[in-house]
Amino acid sequence: MPLFKQEKINTEETPVLLYPPLIETIFELRWEIETDRDSPRMRDPSYPMMYGSLYERLKKDLPLIEDLPSTQAHPEATSFIPRHRMRKAKESYPLVQIGPGIITVNESKSYSWKGFSSLVLRVIGCIEELFPSEILPLNFMKAELRYVNAVRFDLARENPLSFLHDKLHIRIEMDDGLFEKNRLNHRPNAVGLNIAYALEKPLGNLAISANLGQFEGKPALIQQTLVQSFGDLTPADHAGFALWLEDAHITAENVFQVFSRGELMQRYLGG
Repeated sequence: MPLFKQEKINTEETPVLLYPPLIETIFELRWEIETDRDSPRMRDPSYPMMYGSLYERLKKDLPLIEDLPSTQAHPEATSFIPRHRMRKAKESYPLVQIGPGIITVNESKSYSWKGFSSLVLRVIGCIEELFPSEILPLNFMKAELRYVNAVRFDLARENPLSFLHDKLHIRIEMDDGLFEKNRLNHRPNAVGLNIAYALEKPLGNLAISANLGQFEGKPALIQQTLVQSFGDLTPADHAGFALWLEDAHITAENVFQVFSRGELMQRYLGG
């Protein structure tokens, strides 16, 4: 049985949304770092020099530096954990976070794909130029593009399973015997969905989640779409990332359009 359904993928651009559900868009990139054979300690030969050099290149657009709580620990104890943040102003987006073996680019309400992808590729280009390849070859080992959306939902008035089915077109059903043999309320008070599929373009995985939570102090369904490539499937250079980003974006855009079609899309458009 083939892993992938061989069909041409057609994507129409989502119109400009008056009320976008986006909380945050995150690109995360990891690269291989040195491992001590005699201990669990790991060291990134580019850190912290890359952090300072990267700031020099980005400070015109992202002049504010913030040290994250992880800086309280030794760098070799915080591998693949961001330690510093660069942004234009306090609590503003976009922002760039960096630590040993990891960098992220984050955007929020001001998100546009053109601007976001341009910043991501700019950052990747800087990493390629600044990494001390004479000490350790630069080997990217993980790339992911994540979209986090909040859909307003009132648990006191709406059944979350009905909401998932009617609004997001996600069907979860429990066997009737569960309710026949137990004294249960048909309306669940907690829902957590996590599912992942092998992905052909880009090669990797597509992960989808939907969980009840809060956004801006109000009940919401937090829906995440994650496109992820590991190991040898991770692009090796700037040109490869340009293609990967476009394919990952198209996939995420398709997911958003499927989940939002109908009533939700009209809500986001202001209709």
